[in-house]
Amino acid sequence: MKNIILSGLLLLVISCNNRPQTETGIVIPLAPEQYRKPAGYDPAQYRYKYSLAELRERFSEQMMQQAAVQYQKVAEVNEQGRWKATKESIDRHYAPEWFADCKFGMWIDWGLWSVAGWATPREAGAVYPDWYEFWFDADTVYPKEYQNVVKYHAKNWGKDFERDDFIPFFTAKNYQPEKLIDIAEIAGMKYVVPFCKHHSGFCLWPSSYTQRNAWDMTGKDLITPLVERCKEKGLKFGFYFSLEEWEYPIIDDDGELIYRKWAGYRIPYFEKLEKKASGKIAVRDYLKDYLIPQATEFIDRYDPDLLWYDGDWDTPADDLASYDIAAYYYNQAEGRKEVAVNDRYGTEDGKWLRSRRGDYYTDEYGDMKKEAIQTIHPWEEGRGISQSYGFNWEDTKDNIITSKDFIRLFVDVVANGGNLLLLVNLDSQGALPDIQEARLREIGQWLKINGEGIYATRAYATISEDQVYYTRSKDEKTVYAISVEWPGTQLKIKSVQPKAGSSIYMLGYDQPLAWNYDNGITTVAIPSNLQNESNRPCKDAYTFKIQKD
Repeated sequence: MKNIILSGLLLLVISCNNRPQTETGIVIPLAPEQYRKPAGYDPAQYRYKYSLAELRERFSEQMMQQAAVQYQKVAEVNEQGRWKATKESIDRHYAPEWFADCKFGMWIDWGLWSVAGWATPREAGAVYPDWYEFWFDADTVYPKEYQNVVKYHAKNWGKDFERDDFIPFFTAKNYQPEKLIDIAEIAGMKYVVPFCKHHSGFCLWPSSYTQRNAWDMTGKDLITPLVERCKEKGLKFGFYFSLEEWEYPIIDDDGELIYRKWAGYRIPYFEKLEKKASGKIAVRDYLKDYLIPQATEFIDRYDPDLLWYDGDWDTPADDLASYDIAAYYYNQAEGRKEVAVNDRYGTEDGKWLRSRRGDYYTDEYGDMKKEAIQTIHPWEEGRGISQSYGFNWEDTKDNIITSKDFIRLFVDVVANGGNLLLLVNLDSQGALPDIQEARLREIGQWLKINGEGIYATRAYATISEDQVYYTRSKDEKTVYAISVEWPGTQLKIKSVQPKAGSSIYMLGYDQPLAWNYDNGITTVAIPSNLQNESNRPCKDAYTFKIQKD
């Protein structure tokens, strides 16, 4: 493992050179027993009780009638409310101050993909186990990296094992939502955003608008206990919701069952759809009969503090109803609580709306950081605690980010005015891996001492110099200089002139530090007793509190 700094953002780069290579790519591993199909298992015996045709016959009309009532409610609220389903109205909404104060959140990546728990290794950058369901079963030829997933699946699960055959294995038997929120609190996180619905359309809550949800298919509501624990602990709760789905069954104008593919393409029905979209109830209008009612029902039921859109990159915003949902969300909260929506609304004129629309902008492993920080606008860096987006059984202690690397990454984000939404990967049965929990607890220990220089701060005029990053208090009277290396006997900084007669402290050390300002440089003396590492208040990074002129 090695580290590089790219555009001021520390990225974790993981070497995969220990994986044997062949002329056609990696040697496909045999997964541990718990991450491959059990011997003698026949997936056909465990498939969903209703076909898509049966679901249509039994439930479509009733669900569309229910959806019509919910849709009418949304339309009336948006007609009467302050916020309208237009880009002009949406652009007048701003992120609440609490969002800019939070700085640190937990992003919970967990779903059917966690049962397989694998992605093709890469030398650098993110890998995406949470797209496993799509890549092993894609109907298009993709690059070798994704073709490896097809080979891996055939070796470990078998060619007859379809996407929805993972559902019976998703039992959540080790899921402890209360403990998970407690760990988020210990880590110093202030908000939590679980993957409530990813791109396959499998919902972790009891949605009225699909049977493809954890309640109907596993007998468990995986979201309510998270929401309740967040409220108990005073943490904000976010609703991660994919606007797009890989497939959705549609009733066409002739009454035939077809399916809507990602980005709105309409494709004739084919039999394999039964094993990709089980539990989905066919509708005539994807937006009015399904997407808008489903999202707004969740908003009514759980009252989230954040709406975290995803699945936006190929489809115009008008074809995703993102304005309708956001306007309803704002109107429901108006005068009662302050809420925020991210920037993943869809496209406009063929271009992403990321970093152009939304209460806060989102960056993912550095893909939009340059755009986000060039504007005075709240933004959020989303990245994994490891290289993996989603549980990966090949993750080890060697590719979980070290506490030192994490702190450098985190401090860089906060110094640039952003929040960090750290993605954690629950395993196939809902447990947080021990190596991730241990790292979160270490992070929490650092924040207990240094949090004053992180929470509720704002970007300073100087972002960084050498190994020092800066933040400031909202009243601009205090500057925090965070050194990501031990400064030795003296800390020298150029960007802050302390107020004459003021004291400078290292957070966690209760004695003021001697200092002087001369020729444009502030020199802070580090006490001799702190030269012994065991006497320091923390490790990995050190925060100096300075009263500014």
